[in-house]
Amino acid sequence: MKPASPRSAVDLFLSPAAAARIRSEIARARGNEVCFVCRVGEGGSVEEPRTIARGHAGAVLALIREKEIPQPGLLVHNHPSGVLQPSEADLSVAARLFEQGLGFAIIDNDASELYVVLEPPEPGDNQPIDADAVADELGPGGPLSIGHPRYEDRPQQRALTRMIAELYNEGGVGIAEAGTGTGKSVAYLLPAIRWALENRERTVVSTNTINLQEQLVEKDLPLLRRALGEPFKYALVKGRANYVSIRRALLAKVSSTQLFDAQKQAELTGIVDWLQTTKDGSLSDLSFRPSAEVWDEVASETDVCLRVKCPHFEDCFYQRARREASAADVLVVNHHLLFSDLAVRRALGNYTAPAVLPTYKRLVLDEAHNLEEAATSHLGARITRRGLFRILRRLENRGKGLIPAFATALKAVRNDLIARSALDVIEHRIFPALDGARDRAASVFSFLGDLFTGGGEETIRLEDSFASHPVWTLGLDDALTGVLDNLKSLREAMELLRERVTVDEDMQRQMEAQLVELRGAMNRVDGAGDALRQALRPGDDNIRMVRWIERQPEREGREGNLTLNAAPLDLADVLRESVFEQVPTVILTSATLATQGNFRFVRQRLGLGFPFADEHRVDEAIFPSPFDFGRQSLLAVPMDLPLPAGDRDPRHDEATVRATIEHAKISDGGLFVLFTSYRALRHVANELRARRIDNEWPLFVHGEAPRAQLVERFAASGRGILLGTTSFWEGVDVPGQPLRGLVIPKLPFKVPSEPVTAARIEAIEQSGGNSFWNYMLPHAAIRLKQGFGRLIRSADDHGVVLVLDGRIVRKSYGRYFLDSLPDAPLVKGPWATVKQAMLNFYGERQERRAAG
Repeated sequence: MKPASPRSAVDLFLSPAAAARIRSEIARARGNEVCFVCRVGEGGSVEEPRTIARGHAGAVLALIREKEIPQPGLLVHNHPSGVLQPSEADLSVAARLFEQGLGFAIIDNDASELYVVLEPPEPGDNQPIDADAVADELGPGGPLSIGHPRYEDRPQQRALTRMIAELYNEGGVGIAEAGTGTGKSVAYLLPAIRWALENRERTVVSTNTINLQEQLVEKDLPLLRRALGEPFKYALVKGRANYVSIRRALLAKVSSTQLFDAQKQAELTGIVDWLQTTKDGSLSDLSFRPSAEVWDEVASETDVCLRVKCPHFEDCFYQRARREASAADVLVVNHHLLFSDLAVRRALGNYTAPAVLPTYKRLVLDEAHNLEEAATSHLGARITRRGLFRILRRLENRGKGLIPAFATALKAVRNDLIARSALDVIEHRIFPALDGARDRAASVFSFLGDLFTGGGEETIRLEDSFASHPVWTLGLDDALTGVLDNLKSLREAMELLRERVTVDEDMQRQMEAQLVELRGAMNRVDGAGDALRQALRPGDDNIRMVRWIERQPEREGREGNLTLNAAPLDLADVLRESVFEQVPTVILTSATLATQGNFRFVRQRLGLGFPFADEHRVDEAIFPSPFDFGRQSLLAVPMDLPLPAGDRDPRHDEATVRATIEHAKISDGGLFVLFTSYRALRHVANELRARRIDNEWPLFVHGEAPRAQLVERFAASGRGILLGTTSFWEGVDVPGQPLRGLVIPKLPFKVPSEPVTAARIEAIEQSGGNSFWNYMLPHAAIRLKQGFGRLIRSADDHGVVLVLDGRIVRKSYGRYFLDSLPDAPLVKGPWATVKQAMLNFYGERQERRAAG
C-alpha cells in the first residue's frame, strides 16, 4: 500500500481561542484526559477543537472514524502529568490515526505547550487495484483454489470481479445480473477487500434479506479472510433499536412500578437479568419476545443517548457495535438501514459526514431487484392508531409512565420553588394536553374508520379528491386540527418542563437521565404529528406522495387497527440524487435484474436511464448461471386448466389442489407451492388437509410458524409440501433432494388496486406510457424469475416448475415471461401430456441416482 505523505514541515501551534476552549474542557473533566479533534489552518494554526471523548486516546480510537474528520486534522489529548513524552500506547495510536487521515499531538492541562507526535498526512489520490490480478485470485492456482476444499473455477465469477474492480478504480455505476451459482457475493467482496487494504476506504454491502446477510458474515467473509491471509475487518450492522440500552434498562427497573403493570415488570426483570449474560445485547439474542411497550422503554435510541457522558458508554452494546462498524473495511447492512442513513443525509444535505452509518464511498446493493420497494417503504411516513396511543401511553397511563416517573424523581431531588413550578407544568400543562390529544386522536381514527363501508375492503387510497370528502365537514377537519394542536401543546409543555428543571445546574445534573428520556419523548411526539400531517394534510413537497389507509380488523380478541401511510410515487429522482450522484462507485447486483436479456426496466425505475447515462458511467452485464437448466429442470404448463379469474376463483383453487397432489405423487413430495394471495394459500391448505394429504406428505404452511423454522422442518422432512406467499419467492435456499419441484398457481402480477401500484400505473399512463408493458409485466417477470430460482441451487439439483397459469403460453405477453426465465425445456399441452413429461423427467433422475 502506498502510504499517505506527511505534510510539509511547518510548526503547528494552538490558536488562542483553541487553547482557551481546551483549557475549559479539561477543567470540566477535573483535569483528567480529554481527546479533541482539531482543524489545522493556514500557517499551522490548530483551530476549532471539538471534544470527541473523555478518556485516554486508545480507548476512543475507533470513534474517530465515525466523526467528521477535518482536513487536515489533528487529534489532541492532554497528559495530566504535564510530561509531554509519547508513551508506547501514544505511538501506536498515532500510527493508526495517521492511516485514518489524522495527525496526533499531546498538550499539558494549561494548553500552553503542544507536542506534535505525528503531523497530519497530506490527502493523497486513491491507488488503483489491478483488476486482472484480483480476478485471477479466484482462478486456478489462486488463494481461493488453495484454501477452499470445494473450490470450483467459475469464469463468470472472475469476469464479474474484474468488472467491479474496474468500477472501483474509475468510478461509476455497475448493473450486474449474476445467475444462481456464479458466486456473486465472493465476486464483489474480493474487490471491496482489496480496495480497502490499498486505500483505507470501506465498502457498504446492503442486502434485502437476513439470510444473505448471515451468509456474508458467517461464511463468505470468514472464507476470504482465511484464504487471503489479510487482516481486513468486517461487521454486520443492525438498526439501533435492535440493541438494549444498559442505562435505560436500569433506569426503567428503578421506576418500574411507575411505568408498568406486574406482567410487564416481570418482562423488564428478565431483560435486566439478561444484561449479565448477553454477548451482543441485541433483541435476537433475547430468549423471549418482550412486549413493544417494554422494549420501547429499554431500547437504544439516538434521542435519549448520553454518548460519552453515559456511565455505561464503554460497555454499551450499541456503541461497541458502532466502534466495530467504524473500524470495519466491509459493512454489511440491510436495505432498511441503508435508507435510514440516506434519509438522514438527505435531511441534513450532507453526504460526507457520518449519519446512521459511517461514511462510505463504495456501495454494493445486492438483491437490488428489491431496491425500489425498500426505498418506497422507508422514505415515506407511517403511523398507526395503536402506535400513536402507545406513544401517549408511554407518557402517562393510569398513573404510570414517563411523566409520573419524572415527577416522582423530581420530588425526590428537590422540594423548592423551582421543583414546584416544574410539577405545576406537569399538572396544568402536560396532563391536559395529553388528555386532549387522546380524545381527539380517538375522534380522528373513528372518522377514518367510518370510511370503510364494512364490505370487506381493507385499504382505501387517499387521492387528491379526498380533500373534498364529506367526512372533513362532518368532523374530521376539527378533530385533526385538534389533535395536531394538542400534540404541539404537549410538545411545548414538555419543553417548558425541561426549561424549568434546567434552570438550576445541580437539579439538571441530578435529573439528567430523566431529561434525556423527556427529550426522546418530545421527538416521538413531533414524529407522530409529522406523520399525521403527511398522510392527511400533505403540503407542497418536491416529492409526490401516495397516501392510503389500511384497516386490520379485530381478530381473536386483539383490537383492530388503522394505519396511515404516505410513500413516494417515483423514486428515480431520489435514488439518483441521494445515491448514484453522491457515491463514487455503486454496484447493483442480483440473480434477477434483467428482463428479456436487458436492464431497461430496472434502469428506468431507479433513475439510471437518460439523461443520467449521458453524464455518468453506467456499465451493465449479465453473467449467466453455470447450471445446466436444460438437463436439470423442466418448465411444465398444462393448457386445459381454467385460467385464473381474479383473486377469488374457486375453479382455479381446485385446480391448484389437484395439481399439487398429482405433482407430489410423481415427485414424492419435495414441493414449494408459491402463491400470490394469502387467501388462496389458506383455501388450498384447508383443502389439502381435508383430503388428508398431510398423512402422506408433511405439510408446512406459511403463517403457522416462523419462515426459518418452516424451511428447516421442510428440508429435514425430505419429502414435504410447503405453501408460501411473498417472502418465500426469494431469499430461501434449500439445495439438494428436499426441494425437487415448484408449483406456481398464478403469474405474480402486482395487485393493480394496491395504492402505490395504482398511483404508479396512473402516472405512467398520464405520461403517455403503457403501464402494463412498462411496469406490471417486467415486475411480474422478475418475480417469476425469483420464484423459479428457488429450485436449482446447485449442480446436483433437479426438478419441475409446474406453472398453472396458462397465460404464460396463451397470451401474447407470455413470451416476455419465457424470455426472462432460465433456458429450461418447455412442455405444454393437456394435463395428460404434461403429466407424462413429468413422469419421464423424474423417472430418468431416479434411474441415474440408482445407477450412480
